[in-house]
Amino acid sequence: MQKTLRNYLIGWWLSAPAMLFALYAFAWTGSITLKDEPLNFKPADYYVANVFDERSKKNGVAQLITLLPGNKLVTSTQQLDLQGGVAVGISKFISHNMLQDKSTKAVNIVVKEFQLTEIPLGATRVDGQLKLRFAFGLEKDYGTQPLVEYKGGLHYVRSLNAAVDVEAYLRSSIKGSLQFFNNWMQTNHTENAKLAQNVKIIFTDYTEKPEGDTIYYAANRPLSWKDFQGKIPHNTPYAAGVMPSIGYNQHAKVVNGTIVVYIDMKTSLPKSTCWAHPFAKDDYNLNHEQRHFDIARIIAGQFKQKILAQQLTPDNYEAIINMQYLDSYRDLYEMQKAYDKETGNGTRQQLQQEWNEKIDRQLPAKATGAAAL
Repeated sequence: MQKTLRNYLIGWWLSAPAMLFALYAFAWTGSITLKDEPLNFKPADYYVANVFDERSKKNGVAQLITLLPGNKLVTSTQQLDLQGGVAVGISKFISHNMLQDKSTKAVNIVVKEFQLTEIPLGATRVDGQLKLRFAFGLEKDYGTQPLVEYKGGLHYVRSLNAAVDVEAYLRSSIKGSLQFFNNWMQTNHTENAKLAQNVKIIFTDYTEKPEGDTIYYAANRPLSWKDFQGKIPHNTPYAAGVMPSIGYNQHAKVVNGTIVVYIDMKTSLPKSTCWAHPFAKDDYNLNHEQRHFDIARIIAGQFKQKILAQQLTPDNYEAIINMQYLDSYRDLYEMQKAYDKETGNGTRQQLQQEWNEKIDRQLPAKATGAAAL
């Protein structure tokens, strides 16, 4: 250790026999090497890849008050750090004492707080406090994905003459944090979505009973003119109109380390947006409007197939589903627009028949409200 003298008077203490002694502050600096001590547990499907020191103050890990050798009246402040620094010291301890199976999940430790500080407690005693806060997270391409934080520490009061084993305190606190995280991983590794390895998608069709204003697509529930309950738009050039849409409800749960995503598809048509002139209510025009609804069903089926064709992971599945839904909604608009343009809004009977056949070929084989897409 190297001793550095600070040349200033920092205070006065009153001793037990009421005598005053001048207290000069000396700073001792040095390093601590953590002793090897194999941990008594096997990591639960992870290894520690990195340790990062993100403390706001990186001025060592311990500040101790000690008597100068051979002098019972003058104390010093001993400032210590882990050999190589906090990140290196903890990394070395872990690599020497903890199994590192790199075929498992890579975990980073971010040191937020790690400091043992002593202050005088009267003339003959010292108050010590160790504070520790480690954040554990998964190593990702974009950095560290937070999992859980550990806060620990200890408090003690000792005689100024008594030695303090600071290395043992620091080592014990590190071991406590690692044991805490291992227990957390054992509890959460099959239930926490952040730790999941795979994604499984399950599609269903949304149904509503009894039926309200909204019609949800089913092969055994075709449109009828009774469903056209909306007001006829002012000055419209068209005979009838419908506004079908696609959407979905989504929820997920983790089952044995797999994220199971349930997507309840909604191919829907509100009756309040369906309208028709009285002169248009015949079977031919009803078929034209039904085909608009069928097109929405086709796009919903394509949405499903495109999702199932993707390489979904726990990190990307939500973004892929959202982006594919937006793409499918644009596909719905484009197909509806092409259908009306080519059939002349149903006035070109030959092209209407061709579209009828095209739509029938693309409709899912089991387009019922209770069946999967």
